[in-house]
Amino acid sequence: MEKQNKKIIGVDIGGTAIKFALMDTQGIIEKKWSIPTNISEKGRYIPAEIGSSILSSIDKNALRAVEGIGIGVPGAISSDGAVVVQAVNLGWEQLPLKKMIEGEIGLEACLLNDANAAALGEMWKGAARGRENLLFVTLGTGVGGGIILNGEVLNGCHSAGGEIGHIPIRTDENRLCGCGGRNCLETFASANGLMLSMRKKLEQLGESWTEVTPPIIFKKAAQNNTAAKEVINEFATVLAQALAGIMNTIDVEEIIIGGGVSEAGADLLDPLMEKLEMYVFPSIKDHFSLRKALLGNDAGIYGAGYFYLTKSAR
Repeated sequence: MEKQNKKIIGVDIGGTAIKFALMDTQGIIEKKWSIPTNISEKGRYIPAEIGSSILSSIDKNALRAVEGIGIGVPGAISSDGAVVVQAVNLGWEQLPLKKMIEGEIGLEACLLNDANAAALGEMWKGAARGRENLLFVTLGTGVGGGIILNGEVLNGCHSAGGEIGHIPIRTDENRLCGCGGRNCLETFASANGLMLSMRKKLEQLGESWTEVTPPIIFKKAAQNNTAAKEVINEFATVLAQALAGIMNTIDVEEIIIGGGVSEAGADLLDPLMEKLEMYVFPSIKDHFSLRKALLGNDAGIYGAGYFYLTKSAR
């Protein structure tokens, strides 16, 4: 069959849903669907449910055109790309997912970390299209990241490259991170970190709000609420210092910000860029861009598909 008629499948395994996309080798999605993530019994049913969902959602003729499948996983992948070393939210440890999926559907499978998949997706079809050196940051419940250098994911020796949410922050506070560490970046620069900082500020002032969420905090700041403005300034400062440290080390041309907090748009990006320009090395200052991610929840499925394409081409 001609190359242009070939298909690939991108899969993004999340804590609550598993997203799928059937696409061609140019990244044009032909079908997209999702199923709930079944984390019962330490996620033992997930591989079989991925396989059965693919087989039941794609007709036999279309399936014959599929070259393989890329899978984004919320955890660390072994250096040979065959085993999920650990995916805490799914209950997986040392799971031979590649072999299991290939056994279910009879197609070659490639595994990668989900944040790296999202980074590749934004490079291929999103905000960093046409760029090959970028830092992708997702600001959600935690802080995730993916680093792309010369078009390749930076995995590191132990598949922990890009774990920027666990950069330690110098502070007088003592915030416990889910990883067991103290004062990791994500305890300050995530949605949860932002809300905690706001609650602490309100407590200091003897004030209370009916609800404290990132959209409300940004809305209050836009309305010139002093406390909200101070908290967002602190948020931008901490995040900019961490990102500037990375920028000064790897010198990429693009920073892409995704995740729920990024929905604040310019209300986040403008103060963040102002702080970044204070901390990055002078020769970098005028030679990088800061952008909001474009693909949203589809970044992972695009990136997983792209990862399979690039791996299979070697």
